[in-house]
Amino acid sequence: MRAPGKLRNGLFLEEVALYDDRISFRVFTSRPFRADEFAALRLTDDVGTDYAMVPRVEDVSDGRTAIEFRPPPPAHSSRLHLGEPGWGLHIVNQRD
Repeated sequence: MRAPGKLRNGLFLEEVALYDDRISFRVFTSRPFRADEFAALRLTDDVGTDYAMVPRVEDVSDGRTAIEFRPPPPAHSSRLHLGEPGWGLHIVNQRD
């Protein structure tokens, strides 16, 4: 799903993609990021899923990259929260 918006200085969300084995936050960086700058990111949901970030093996130069977590969100989850100290993004699944 397209979801453009600013996450923090130099990091902008472009879209969120769900796969069979992970959730991917595709982002644009307007400055270089070291891999360890993403270490404080956490993904949580309303049903207590234990998410783990897919380890980054490289730094990110200016441009596009993906921040990925495993496992994918369960079907019965209705809220996701991606964040670190100082900011957070809430995604709400509105069902009929």
